[in-house]
Amino acid sequence: MDKKIKMQSPKIDNILEANTNIIEKILEDEIIEDVLVENLVIENIMGIRVRFNSCIFRNVIFENCDLRKIDMTDVIFENCNLSNINFSDSGIYRIAFENCKLTGTRFDESILKSVSFRKCLGKYSNFSFSKFKGVGIYESDFQGSIFQQVENSTLELEDVNLITSVFTGTSLMNVDFTTSNIDGIEVRISDMKGAIFTPFQGLELTKLMGIIIK
Repeated sequence: MDKKIKMQSPKIDNILEANTNIIEKILEDEIIEDVLVENLVIENIMGIRVRFNSCIFRNVIFENCDLRKIDMTDVIFENCNLSNINFSDSGIYRIAFENCKLTGTRFDESILKSVSFRKCLGKYSNFSFSKFKGVGIYESDFQGSIFQQVENSTLELEDVNLITSVFTGTSLMNVDFTTSNIDGIEVRISDMKGAIFTPFQGLELTKLMGIIIK
């Protein structure tokens, strides 16, 4: 049975303070809260512990930033470039990535709860050893991404490019791949139990079993 996930949307305060000195604020404060950040470049943020809470980042470019161990709750990223940013070992709760560039972005060893990716370019991103507690990926390109050894509670996919992505060691129970491109994915036979595929996808996956169909 197709198991629909229950996602919570980010809870954003009705009144957000526009902030143009966001880099200074990130470096000085432990929490960034109730702010709207637009049309800026945030760069060279390294080795800090910070929390983002009830924020919107719109048309923001993140460059050369290491944000590992960050805590993010109720945040929307719209039209942002987060490519190659390190979010590993982080807590990511009620977050929406909308039309964002996430090429090579690291989410490994993180907890992702009620996190959505919509119309995102996420090629070669890394989610290995993370915990998914309600993750949705929609109309996005995650070709070559790594979902290895993910503790998957609920993952929803709609129209996702997953060519050559890696799912080894991740339970795919109730995950529906029927609208996505899974050519060349790496997955173990045991991981596919309960996953949902089209007949054509199923035939392609029989190659993993060494079966020859004439």
